Amino acid sequence: MNVLEKPMIEYLFSLYGTTVRYATASPLLAAPVNELLRHFRRNSSEESAPLTLCLHAVQERADIPWTKSSSARQLSSGTGAAVGDRPETGLPYDVIQDGGRLIADFHNAGVLVIDGVQGRADGYLIKPESMHANLIEYLFHTALIQLLRRRGLYSIHAAALEKYGRGVLIPGMSGRGKTTSFISLLRSGYRYLSDDHPLIRDAGTHVEALPFPNKINVTEATRAFFPELRNAPDHILHHGSSKRSFHAEDLYPTSVGNCCQPAAMLFPHVVDAPHSHLELLPKSRALEVLLPQALLVYDPEVARQEFQVLARLVQQVDCYRLHFGRDILDLPKLITPLLEKGG
Repeated sequence: MNVLEKPMIEYLFSLYGTTVRYATASPLLAAPVNELLRHFRRNSSEESAPLTLCLHAVQERADIPWTKSSSARQLSSGTGAAVGDRPETGLPYDVIQDGGRLIADFHNAGVLVIDGVQGRADGYLIKPESMHANLIEYLFHTALIQLLRRRGLYSIHAAALEKYGRGVLIPGMSGRGKTTSFISLLRSGYRYLSDDHPLIRDAGTHVEALPFPNKINVTEATRAFFPELRNAPDHILHHGSSKRSFHAEDLYPTSVGNCCQPAAMLFPHVVDAPHSHLELLPKSRALEVLLPQALLVYDPEVARQEFQVLARLVQQVDCYRLHFGRDILDLPKLITPLLEKGG
C-alpha cells in the first residue's frame, strides 16, 4: 500500500468557535499535534465547515504529490535562520503561490500545501521518524496559523499572561529575556496564556488575547535563575532538541488564564544593571517592533485585516521597553502595579 493510501485517523479540536479537523495515518505525526492542541481536544463537531489539516509521512521527496505549475511564482525564501527562539525550526524554505494554493517548501524536510479559501492544508513530511517532535509541531502550527487567520484568529511570537482579568504580552526574540520574564511573573501567581504564540482577535470594542497553552521551553541559563527549575526532575523538565521543556501546571500552582483584554506590552532587553526599569515606548515604535513578531502573511486582504488588529492592539495597551536587570525574581513588583492601576 502506498504511504499516502494508508487509512487516516481523525482528531477534532475546537479553537474559540473554529473546529479543526486533523487527520494522519502516522502515529509519529499524531503525537506532537495532540500534545500541541491538548487543551482544545473535542469528541464531536457541530460546525459544518471545519478547518482540515492532514500530515502525511513520505520517505522521499519524489513521493510528494505536488509539482510546481508554469504559473507558480515565488513570494519569499529563507536561508535557514532560526524562527523566533526555536533553533530546531531553522530550515531553508521557499514560499510559492501556485494558483489558489500557498506552498511552503521546506526542501529536505517536506512541503506544506495550504488552500486558505477551502480551509485545508496538507503537509508531506519526509522521513518523520528522523524528525524531532518540535519540528513536526512547528510545521503543523505554521499551516494552522495560515488557516486560522482567515477566521479572524491571529498569532504573535510573544509570551502572554493574565492577572486581575487583564493581560500582559511580552514579544521578543531569543536572548531578549522573554521567557525569563514570563517565568518570573508566572511563579508569582499570574495565569498563563502562552509561552510562545498566544492568539489575538478583534472583539469589537477591543482586541482580545486568547490562551494557546504550550510547553515552556527554557535554556540552561534561564533554568539557573529559578530554584524550582534547577531542582526539577527529568520527568517534569523534559530534554528537548536544544532546550528543556515543561508544562506550567506541573511546577506552579497556576492554571490557564481566561480570554482577556491586554493592558500592557513589554519589549524586554537584558541589561547589566542591579535593577530592572520600564521606559515608556511610543505607539509608533511599539508597532514597528511588534510587526516582525507576527508570521508572514501572503494574502493582501488578510494582511490588511491583521495589520489593523495589531495596530488596534498597540493603541489599547501601555507599551514599555523593559530594561531587564539582575533582579529577576523581583520583576512582579515592577509589573503588577501596571495592572492594578489600570484595573
